[in-house]
Amino acid sequence: MQTRKMKDLEVPVVGMGSAGTFDVAMEEIEVRKKILDNCISQGTNFIDTSPMYRRSEQVIGTAMEGKRDKFQLATKVWCSGKETGQKQMARSFELLRADYIEVMQIHNLVDWETHLPVLEEMKAEGKIGIIGLTHYSPAALPEMAQIMRTGRIDAIQVSYNVMEREVEEEILPLAGELGIGIIVMRPVGSGLLINNLEQQPNLTPLKEFGIETWGQALMAWLLADPRVTVLIPATRRPERIVENAAVGSVAIPAEMRDYILKEAQRCLKAGKYSLG
Repeated sequence: MQTRKMKDLEVPVVGMGSAGTFDVAMEEIEVRKKILDNCISQGTNFIDTSPMYRRSEQVIGTAMEGKRDKFQLATKVWCSGKETGQKQMARSFELLRADYIEVMQIHNLVDWETHLPVLEEMKAEGKIGIIGLTHYSPAALPEMAQIMRTGRIDAIQVSYNVMEREVEEEILPLAGELGIGIIVMRPVGSGLLINNLEQQPNLTPLKEFGIETWGQALMAWLLADPRVTVLIPATRRPERIVENAAVGSVAIPAEMRDYILKEAQRCLKAGKYSLG
């Protein structure tokens, strides 16, 4: 598994998202334990979650009991108000059974002006390592860029894939210039880039580079950009962790990145690709 730097934190290039995957009843915990065990064995041990994802923090904390030191955790503050935010983050530490969280992010930029000074204090106290921002919408990117330019942000989380490329215009160059880490959510478009294919992509030219599936091709396309730090695909299937992790040791040349993009444009109809 390749790793890349997010400030002083060395992270695997493929991690794990938790929206949906870990929002389950405790009766389903065994499958989640297997997912996390596979994350450890495959090196995809960067786990992203949020209070927004309902039961996810609690399920992750329970499923990784006794193995906290094997993971890098990223969660978020998602509320308005200083006191409310402090209580929410304290609850995240409790649910995740952690006394240190590697990445704390302001989810969807909600009340960022209030939360940012609090996160700076937490970082200075050694409670968190990285301060981040997230947003899924292209409409929020100008405000995100404005905050990035303050120099107070270590990482951003954005939606980026072959069909959502708005971040290429300003956000990626700015992150590269400022040394800001990039966490990529929805690398396969929440599955739509695989499920909405109009025809099957031709993977033959990619197989010599170790790419066996279209999902792997989509993630390899992202990782071919050195500004991208870590991908956080989500899955409910433990075996998918192995498939995703394989991309972490793949390197494709520029012409293959162009090829993947052309195949995506050939095989996907933009009108059917919508995240709502």
